[in-house]
Amino acid sequence: MIPASAPHNVTIHCQRVSAWVSAYLGRVNDFILFRYDPLNARVSQVDNVNATIMGGEMGVSFQITQTLKSDASLAWSRAQNTDDHRPLPQIPPLEARLGLSWEKNAWSASGLLRLVSSQHRVAINEGNVIGKDFASSSGFAIFSAYVAYRINRDLKLSVGVDNLFDKAYSEHLNLAGNSSFGYSADTSVNEPGRTFWGKINVTF
Repeated sequence: MIPASAPHNVTIHCQRVSAWVSAYLGRVNDFILFRYDPLNARVSQVDNVNATIMGGEMGVSFQITQTLKSDASLAWSRAQNTDDHRPLPQIPPLEARLGLSWEKNAWSASGLLRLVSSQHRVAINEGNVIGKDFASSSGFAIFSAYVAYRINRDLKLSVGVDNLFDKAYSEHLNLAGNSSFGYSADTSVNEPGRTFWGKINVTF
């Protein structure tokens, strides 16, 4: 890989606000590209192409009160097969995260809203050793939350729920090309629905 510009990070802090930005831009020579047979996922051809990749992330947190804090982040990436003048496969879509957390004494709680855009820059039946693009993907919004109680310095109990509203969704990045593990090679696999969980943290 020959970077056109090294990753660059900027962080800003003040009394109640903290913000950061990170970006990258690079060129990849001889990127290993898998081209899958649409009729037989076990058959693929491997080529080397030149590629341009770029992206960035940014985030900000704000201490609303002594016990309440909010944060937000945004991640974006883009990649181009410069030999064939088309997108590279398996590139994640634009994603934003909005969080709100509360902590007082032994109690703490947090909520996270994950917003993922649709991805239409795809390279059908192309990918890497573990995944391929077989269609554009739809956007989705997922909300998760948890509450925790610290019993003492060494013991903490947590309970939470992921995908609170039981949204049916699938990630754009997938294992569809890895048919040897039994994954579907032509359709997306949905992520888990509403999931309750509990956790005990022990420090010793």
